Amino acid sequence: MTVKAVSKTFEDLIIEVHEKGLCGECGGCVSFCSAGDIKAIEMSESGPPKYINKDKCLKCGICYFICPQTHVLNDQLNKKFNYDPPIGNQLKIASCHASSEEIRKRATDGGVVTAILNYLLDNKLIDGAVVCKRKGPFNRVSFLATNKEDLIEASGSHFDFSSQVVGLEKYNTFIAANIELKKVRSSDLLNLAVVGTPCQINSIRKMQELSILPAHIVKYTFGLFCYLNFSFNDEDRKKLEEKFNFSFEDVESMNVREDLILYFKNGNTLKIPFSDLHDIGRPACYACPDFSNIYADISFGGLGSPEKLTTAIIRTKIGEKVYNNALNKGYIKEPIELNRPNNKMELLAKVKEWSNKKLERAEKTLKNK
Repeated sequence: MTVKAVSKTFEDLIIEVHEKGLCGECGGCVSFCSAGDIKAIEMSESGPPKYINKDKCLKCGICYFICPQTHVLNDQLNKKFNYDPPIGNQLKIASCHASSEEIRKRATDGGVVTAILNYLLDNKLIDGAVVCKRKGPFNRVSFLATNKEDLIEASGSHFDFSSQVVGLEKYNTFIAANIELKKVRSSDLLNLAVVGTPCQINSIRKMQELSILPAHIVKYTFGLFCYLNFSFNDEDRKKLEEKFNFSFEDVESMNVREDLILYFKNGNTLKIPFSDLHDIGRPACYACPDFSNIYADISFGGLGSPEKLTTAIIRTKIGEKVYNNALNKGYIKEPIELNRPNNKMELLAKVKEWSNKKLERAEKTLKNK
């Protein structure tokens, strides 16, 4: 099937995805729109993408094709990436951490994503990596990292109230990383790595399947485990603070594993179950079935591994080569005691458990749409 054979347009995307509250705002449709240079659609400040000039829409169907919530092309992708329910293909699973103490100190988990990106940059295998950095105390924005200093700046999930944006009222833990690809599509950069959530990697893989620019510059996809992202305003924040008796101004960093974990400046830790966060969860997340980022070259998360270590699932031959080279060259380490067969079986079981939870949640959500 080709794009030209599709009768669907952005209008259909609005009806089938946006109006049903299923848009994850991943930025794929805007980033890879064939009318992007003449600005037919754009991201909204809050909510799904929108028409900026409807008359300039080419009605090519690309936006509909690559949207993660339309599930078009998923059969092809499942076959190409040897999808094995519920967590996808696995060539290897491991608990690991960055060798660099500087990276580990800043990292939320083991800093392995940062370390592997650093390996790729050091060895000139990429020109840059699409990652994210802080903008205000809660929000993060995507940007193109081209050196180790950029990567260090992007690592971890730390809060910074000293850089609060004046007038900011909405807080969002989700970053539209694909929008950064729109900025570099006409640049001289030829090799990029992208770090993203399942919906973002899904959109990129569809783009690559259709050979849509800038498909040729995305050489490596590193996926993050993702159960739920959050969107909340000042009122929601105050309710959380009152309910759990804390202040966000005392929070140093945040992590998501089996709960939302808040780390405080005084060394204390607070774990908030997802069941207590339903009202501030992003609606589209409840319709997403992918927890472990099944189409990535390598998937990463903290689930299943001890504190300050990363769980890595190597999925593709490209991912396997990168991971092994970073390991052999000393950029990352695998603690022997955590990577025995029994430990790896426990890791897989934990990821499968949460993958099934997200699948079941998505099925239940979609039945009500």
